[in-house]
Amino acid sequence: MYILAYLLRAFIMLMITWLALRIIGKKSIAQMTSYELAGIMLLTTVAAEPLVFKVVSKASIGALFIALVILGIGYLSLRKKFYNADMKPDVIIQNGKINKQALKRNKMNLPLFISMLRLKGYANVSDVEFAVIEPNGQISAIPKSASRPLQPSDMQIQPQFEGIPLPVIIDGEIQYNNLKYVNLNAQWLQQELNKANISSASEVFLAQLNSQNQLYLSLYKEVTTQTPPEI
Repeated sequence: MYILAYLLRAFIMLMITWLALRIIGKKSIAQMTSYELAGIMLLTTVAAEPLVFKVVSKASIGALFIALVILGIGYLSLRKKFYNADMKPDVIIQNGKINKQALKRNKMNLPLFISMLRLKGYANVSDVEFAVIEPNGQISAIPKSASRPLQPSDMQIQPQFEGIPLPVIIDGEIQYNNLKYVNLNAQWLQQELNKANISSASEVFLAQLNSQNQLYLSLYKEVTTQTPPEI
């Protein structure tokens, strides 16, 4: 009986913590501001209390209160007066030169900074014109003109508009809202499936539509003609 009561408290606090995190919003750890990270650390501590002290109600109220406070601070940060209440961006490289004082302010040593630049795809510091440490601790790097990737505009090419591919079938189910968004219907979709010798949407694992109304199809039962490579 004691074990069942313990498991029930664990389940309740898991649901409460999940709800609190949903209130805070969808962010990875790397995207969180310092007040959000502090709030989540406190939230997990409060949520774990009932597993030791058997008091679920107080911990539930405390967890939801912490989530609402974090949410309130987030709303305040949208106002001009509170834009930089947490942190503000800091320029680490300006005009190709490293700002040593900025590194010290952000408690970041040179090897760590160089490592973060490599993760952005810049092995040579000399290729970077500007680098900024953002409020969430991530690095934004702007390359020098000679080091940036070639753009179509550099070659005076006007590429066609691509838009965003839309899934119209997911796991055998037609996504009617997406079809309606591009002014198409299920009848048109079935005609396209018939052209590919597919009788029903239930045979399709994924169907994705691009801006030229071309379908990418992935079936549940794909016909393979060769053995896939080992990776």
